[in-house]
Amino acid sequence: LTTQPVDASGMITGTGDPNLDGPVTDAVEMMHRLGHSQRARQAFIRHLFRYLMGRNEMLSDSQTLIAAEQAYLENDGSFKALVVSLLSSDSFLYRR
Repeated sequence: LTTQPVDASGMITGTGDPNLDGPVTDAVEMMHRLGHSQRARQAFIRHLFRYLMGRNEMLSDSQTLIAAEQAYLENDGSFKALVVSLLSSDSFLYRR
């Protein structure tokens, strides 16, 4: 058997964020770029909110999402702090 080099390059497109969109040389670069993206972080928090609440977010949930992101950032990206923030929010406690 002969080996062939792997072309792991790719492109991030369609995010609407010029700092995020563009070519990447490999999966590691892609993960670093996504990991440092505010947009990706907010999407992650929004999807966790939807999972825990069992519904999409509404305008009245904006303070919950802001507080969850602050808790996440203040605790160095702690998933536990994020979950605690969401589960102790008014949006969860008084969910419909």
